[in-house]
Amino acid sequence: VEHNMSKNLYLIFKELFYALTGALVIFVVLEIFWPGVVLAYININWVLIFWLAAGIVILIYNANLSR
Repeated sequence: VEHNMSKNLYLIFKELFYALTGALVIFVVLEIFWPGVVLAYININWVLIFWLAAGIVILIYNANLSR
């Protein structure tokens, strides 16, 4: 049961990482072609922090699942 829950959390964080990666790419492209449209509403620093945290959690879960 614990292994199944760990695998589910791993998949959730992996999907979150993918979604945040896509959002960051879209935000950067929008800022290049339309300056100020994203930064006026969203602080990209927070998105980067969540993206980095999700990546670290994925690495930790991956190391624990491979044991």
